Amino acid sequence: MTTPARIVELSVRLVGGDLHRITLPEDARELLDLYAAMAALPATDRLLQLPLGGGKAACTVRASQVVSVVSEPPVVLELQKPVTPATAAGSRLRRPQYAILDDFLGLGEYRELLALALAAEDEFKAGLVNTNNLDTFNPEYRQNQVVMHFGGTVHARLLQNRLLIWFPLLARTFGIPMFPLREVESQLTAASNGQFYKVHCDDGPDIPRVLSCVYYLFREPRGFAGGNLRLYDCIEEESGARRPAATFTTIEPLPNRMVVFPSLEFHEAMPARCPSGEFADCRFAITSWLQRATVANPDATFGWGHFRCGVVAPQFLDAGLPGSSAP
Repeated sequence: MTTPARIVELSVRLVGGDLHRITLPEDARELLDLYAAMAALPATDRLLQLPLGGGKAACTVRASQVVSVVSEPPVVLELQKPVTPATAAGSRLRRPQYAILDDFLGLGEYRELLALALAAEDEFKAGLVNTNNLDTFNPEYRQNQVVMHFGGTVHARLLQNRLLIWFPLLARTFGIPMFPLREVESQLTAASNGQFYKVHCDDGPDIPRVLSCVYYLFREPRGFAGGNLRLYDCIEEESGARRPAATFTTIEPLPNRMVVFPSLEFHEAMPARCPSGEFADCRFAITSWLQRATVANPDATFGWGHFRCGVVAPQFLDAGLPGSSAP
């Protein structure tokens, strides 16, 4: 689905104090040139983008231009010098793997999913965190709203079936041999003003998730800002221990965008800014997980029933895929 470019109103202040107000589409070459000119900074400088009016506007400045910041109430920071993440002997820094699939569904399918999400306000409940096999409410770690039973709906199966078509290619992209499926799990989530989900990974000893798939949908023009997905670099020790690094890749939520990554990757849903506070202005997402079965069950079917446990249907068979075979 092609989304029309938003119209952006700019206030450009020049050296000497001259102020010019201009209007450009967000994909205009002049807009790119303007920000590229600001970003041509010395190595010791960088750009800062500050939300204005509750996220309705943004101010972009050079860090060297900031003289002081007044906060009310006071904000107390413990400033530390940045450290290189992988400094310990025997550890290595690994970049996250991910794939972005834009225009994932047809326009009609996308609109139907969005209409379903907007009509389901009463079904959303506070998101929970799984700790020691117990689901608990932890507002310091996760704040969003979830439809937990979404995976059993016809709309979820539509998305799951499309994911299963991509499954062989995604497995090859990430260097993962084709694996037998236990379940395709799905949740519908909504992030309103200030809501987030801090750094975590989706797999675990008792959670056989292999691929995490996040699909974005929301009303346009969008009523929120932020809500980006961060995929963190990983520090891996010789002992097998893993932890997120301080460095990351940021992925913007766009309508009809699917982001897929191995479930072991550390990731974070950044806070959304939704000035209206209206449910319809939330950033919606459908998160699906492809789970690995311990033992293949040739009678298990997924999606619309076209896909069996770890077996690729003939029309999607790729002889170059390790472990793939026709049913």
